[in-house]
Order: sequence, then C-alpha cells, then structure tokens
Amino acid sequence: MSKIVTFVLVVIAATIPLAAETTLEQQIDEALLALPHHLRDGAAVIKFEDGKPVFLREGTNSMTCRIDDPDTRGIAVWCYPKTHDAYARRWYQLAAEGNAPTKVDAIITEEIKSGKLEWPDVAVNYNLRGPSLDNAMLSTAIFVPFATGESLGISEERNFRRPWLMSAGTAFSHIMIPGQ
Repeated sequence: MSKIVTFVLVVIAATIPLAAETTLEQQIDEALLALPHHLRDGAAVIKFEDGKPVFLREGTNSMTCRIDDPDTRGIAVWCYPKTHDAYARRWYQLAAEGNAPTKVDAIITEEIKSGKLEWPDVAVNYNLRGPSLDNAMLSTAIFVPFATGESLGISEERNFRRPWLMSAGTAFSHIMIPGQ
C-alpha cells in the first residue's frame, strides 16, 4: 500500500509545473509597465540591495523604476522622477538598517522638515500593485507635501474610482489617481 501511495505522490509531483523563475529582463519589462508608454523607453530601472540602488538599466529621461521584489508576494513596482531619488535612496537605506516602515517615514519626515533631505514641491509617481501581474492595478500618485483635503478641495476618503488625498498633512501627502 505504501508503495502505491509513494508512486501516486511521485506522479502528482511530476505533473505539477514548477513556478517559472522570472528573468531579469522580465522584471525590467514588468517594472516599466507602471509608466505611461511615452516614458518607458528612457526610464532607468533599479533594484535595491542592502539599501543601495543597483542600476539594471541606465535611463535617458527623468524617470526611474524599481523592479518588483521577487521575495515578496504579489507584484509592486514603483516609478518616480529623479526629484524623488534622494527620498527613495534614504527610505531603502533606513529600511536596510532594520527600521520599521513607520519609523522610516518618521525619520524622513523630520529630515524633510529640517531641510536635510531634499523634497520637491510636486512630483508624480506611477505604481503597479496587486496579487499577481494579471490582477495588478495601475495608479498614479501626485505628491503635494503637507497638503490637506481642505486645502486642495479633494476628499481624503479612500476611493478606487476617483482621485483622493492620501497621507493628508504629512510630507508624503499625495493625490491618488486610480487606473490609467
């Protein structure tokens, strides 16, 4: 009986396809999907290792895309203008030092307020997130530091059908625009 069970398990295991390893080129292509078409060809593509950026593709325009972390569930890619480069580098540096995301945000907020960390008045980021590439959602975030819903005349209530303000009143205040 145990030989039959072993045989059946071996047959089942042999018929289950192994998850395909995503190639570096596929990761680069996925990262670029977050951007509008006209920005893709010139965007730099990076990954972060130990808090430091590693360029996988040099860029010729103002955009940089971070590839999805293959060690995490789902897909999450983020593209940002060079004006957010110092922020991205600092965020990943602090995270690599073992700081929790809330602590990273608090440190960065203080550094922005003190002028230690450069932060633009307005910047547009593009994101692609979801449980899988096939079920990922595009969104655009327009950063407007320290803005509130009242100051902009926009809702602060999360809404996946229309723009809304996230992180109101903070250095990371941004208008979320779902879809594209």
